[in-house]
Amino acid sequence: MTSAKTPRVAVAESIILPAPSLPQANAQGAIDVAALAPGDFVIVRIPNDRRDLWHPTPGDVVWAYLTDPQSGVTVTSEVAVVVDDPHEVSWDAKFDPGKIPNGSYQATYQKWNLVWDVAASAPASVTISGASATGYPGPIFPDATRGVLYYSALSKQGGAEIRTNCGILPDDQVTFYWSGVDRWGREVPNAAYKTPVPLKPSSNDIHNGYVADKIPFSKIRKLGNLGCGVGHYEVRRQGITHTSLNTGVVISWSDIATLQLTSTWGAPIATVQPTDLYPCNIGTAFGEPGLAVTVSVSSGQIVEADPGDPTIYSTQFDENGLANFSVMSNGDRVIVISALAQGSGAMRARATFFDYQMVNTAGIKQYAYTTSAVSDGVSACTIYFQVMDAFNDPNQTVTVTITDAASSARIVGADANSLHTSEVYLNDDGSAYAQIVDTCAETVHVTLAVTGQADVARLNPLGFISFPFVS
Repeated sequence: MTSAKTPRVAVAESIILPAPSLPQANAQGAIDVAALAPGDFVIVRIPNDRRDLWHPTPGDVVWAYLTDPQSGVTVTSEVAVVVDDPHEVSWDAKFDPGKIPNGSYQATYQKWNLVWDVAASAPASVTISGASATGYPGPIFPDATRGVLYYSALSKQGGAEIRTNCGILPDDQVTFYWSGVDRWGREVPNAAYKTPVPLKPSSNDIHNGYVADKIPFSKIRKLGNLGCGVGHYEVRRQGITHTSLNTGVVISWSDIATLQLTSTWGAPIATVQPTDLYPCNIGTAFGEPGLAVTVSVSSGQIVEADPGDPTIYSTQFDENGLANFSVMSNGDRVIVISALAQGSGAMRARATFFDYQMVNTAGIKQYAYTTSAVSDGVSACTIYFQVMDAFNDPNQTVTVTITDAASSARIVGADANSLHTSEVYLNDDGSAYAQIVDTCAETVHVTLAVTGQADVARLNPLGFISFPFVS
């Protein structure tokens, strides 16, 4: 997404930031890591550069790297440096000395501002000695550019290739591993990947000099924008397992070129709902983080919009490239949603609305539900329901249950020890709603029952989708 007025680039080639310094290095540019105190890190010090357009701003993110110029293997700082005080003289990026083998490296860093433009630094040379890190060199990510994997390219090819970085013999067995953290350094367990079955080198692998696997795009995407992934591999050779060092890469969503739009469907229309409910379909747009986006509807209203014109809503994509909004019907069964962002044509989606379904079972009179929610752990499928008149009591509750024991879905507001079951209190007219979120694209089965009833009302399954869509 580019324009003459607002340049947005993956890496600003014309801006070379000053090289970092290594305060622990001696006059010869060497660091003896054996001389460091226990628990100390190797420090790459990032200067505060106030030139040109790259003035430090609170929220800017900096990643530092140590790169072996010969193999291209890159060791990434343990966590990102997040700028809090833009007036600091410098910031320190930390490397675990136990993960850096002896050798000569180029120390660099990249600064990512609030709209995810990137500028890279000049290199500083350093030699590491006294290291305890042993093993095969870390894997190579051929799709990475300067240690960065870009979203659009990965989505088109379904993931990122990872290669061994050592000599390969015909009887070797190779297993790759991948794990990562989000941009705040928090571990993302469901992003982990392991080669399902150890790989044996083919004749082409022997000829090429490496074995390769692919980290699935679904795993990489879970790290989010500016997350950091780490890969390593094991080679089983003549009964002995050899483990490689780690290679880290940063995930960037700055190259997103396609605006995407989706919406749940199934919310009840306004003219048939109980008076104490305000059902909505939830829309989600996806685009370049930080970019402005305008959403409009053909009828009905956007709950988050300005009351002066409830059919138009202007917002920005968050750091993960998402913008959520709620669409309510004023009687129409189909509402067309449009989204428009700079540099992209308008995208459209439909939000459909239905009548309540009569059940008259387990004390439940009627219900409606939304489905096809984004599986981001935040966007919800919502169940709207009303009990039979005989059970409309201020002290009465309805038990909502997810019946799929292995499902990663949870009921919003449920007890932390029982995420698949929750009791919901009623409104004055006997109505209520329950929201269910998920972090996995799957189908979820739910039951409703007035608490204490032996029978249950089995609802139509709820669906959660992967979004943004892979092209």
